[in-house]
Amino acid sequence: MMDTDAPDVTDGRAGGSRGISPALDATLDILSNQRRRYVLYSLRKQGGAMSVEELADQIVSWENDDADRQRVLADLYHSQLPRLDEAGAVAFDADESYVALTEADEMPLAEYLDLAAAEENVV
Repeated sequence: MMDTDAPDVTDGRAGGSRGISPALDATLDILSNQRRRYVLYSLRKQGGAMSVEELADQIVSWENDDADRQRVLADLYHSQLPRLDEAGAVAFDADESYVALTEADEMPLAEYLDLAAAEENVV
């Protein structure tokens, strides 16, 4: 007998899609990268907005592996900030070299980010 009240989900294999929480999937994707987490930590620490150059300096100080500032800047401009912007977590203006948190920070992202920050001990 088939339960008609059960949600229509698959296990994600063979092209299936869970479809349960796209917001949670997006949040976990954002938080899956340490440098993206560092971006969000920095913005929260600075009141929500800062220049990309200031952001790079903060990230370099947290990365204990002698991160090269130019490489961090390139990664921010070409990968991490556009991805965060596309996800709606930040507003990134490459022409002005400026990035700011959006209201999306108040979604589940904020709670998970707090947990990650405590675990990474960066804030």
